[in-house]
Amino acid sequence: MIQSDSNPIVPQFVVRNYDVSPVPVYVDTAVSFFFVLLDGEISVAYDSVPALTVRPGDSLMVMRHSCYRMTVVKPSVGLRIIHTDYFAESCHRAFGNLADYLPRGFEYVFRALPCTPAIIHFLRCVHDVITDGKATPRMHSQWSDLFTDMVAAYYTGAQVAGFLYPLMSDDYDFRNLVIEHSLHVGDLNELADICRMSLSTFKRRFKRTFHSPAHSWIAARKAHFIYSEIINTKKTFVEIAGQFNISSSAYLTAFCKQHFGITPQEIRRRSNMYVAAVGRNDSQ
Repeated sequence: MIQSDSNPIVPQFVVRNYDVSPVPVYVDTAVSFFFVLLDGEISVAYDSVPALTVRPGDSLMVMRHSCYRMTVVKPSVGLRIIHTDYFAESCHRAFGNLADYLPRGFEYVFRALPCTPAIIHFLRCVHDVITDGKATPRMHSQWSDLFTDMVAAYYTGAQVAGFLYPLMSDDYDFRNLVIEHSLHVGDLNELADICRMSLSTFKRRFKRTFHSPAHSWIAARKAHFIYSEIINTKKTFVEIAGQFNISSSAYLTAFCKQHFGITPQEIRRRSNMYVAAVGRNDSQ
């Protein structure tokens, strides 16, 4: 059954413009959102899943606090639709129990869902109203209802259920518990204790939910956020090491060499050089 707030917030439609990026951009996933690419081309990698090419008309579901790396291949324009619980509840009302549409033994696969021409036309109109500065809260509410109605009209229950599966699976609470604590625990035993499971049960549940061994998934997730802290903050490496329960800056250096092939100092230096080069080009 879909999990949601008792009084979910109406979704908001947010325009995003992206310049070509020679290096992956780490996506802010403070909240879950749907993303629809309107123009351009991007490549998106999710957790340990290989990069997925996304072209105009493709939609993705981006889960809160998960690890997404985006490379912008061509200048791109997209729409984020945030506050996904509201949308999920609306689809649940439109289709009934979405879990009934899934085949026995269903396994979620991260992939793009192509939008129909009518939905793309609608979202382009939404984009134009937002970029013209004419959008109002009432419009966002009406757009959300219309978007849900169009999804119900153009897609089958099985398609919607497969797309929304991470929001409606029985492992929703387990996933959120893992995500909340995975960056700060010392080892898997500690995380299993938090989830009130034996280590063996935790590992089986984890593999079923995240489709990856727990140790490698958590290491990749930690690497994602360590990289982001190095390039997006001025924190010292000692502070970053402590933030992620790494015993010393020396171990942080070893961790970065293992996952990125370079030291934290080199990561920050290259990032600063890229930002400076972009600034010079913008000023010309």
